[in-house]
Amino acid sequence: MVSSIGLVYSIHDPTEVAIQKMIEASQRMISVHSQVPGEAREGWGINPAVKRHLELEIKTLQNAPRDADKLRKLLETKQRQKEEADHIEDTQRLVTEIEMLKVVLSLVCRENRRRKE
Repeated sequence: MVSSIGLVYSIHDPTEVAIQKMIEASQRMISVHSQVPGEAREGWGINPAVKRHLELEIKTLQNAPRDADKLRKLLETKQRQKEEADHIEDTQRLVTEIEMLKVVLSLVCRENRRRKE
């Protein structure tokens, strides 16, 4: 996975290391863009919606279960909530959470496969 600030994580990183690198990359993006003089009122700095998105990514990565079955159940619940959501803000939040939960699930499953080999 690559971002505009460099390599986020390697496919060889253990799950927790990969998750921590993604969290740190999002935190750096918030920090770097928040330090721009003039801020958003002059067209600079981080967009509040982008900042909320990155903060939600961080929170989801930090709090996601590290068990594949629990992650699958949580993903099903979030998918259902997204389908039933009435407000765009709820849909956007749920899409972000679902994306991050899928990343964690993929990392957990990858690590589980490695342990079985």
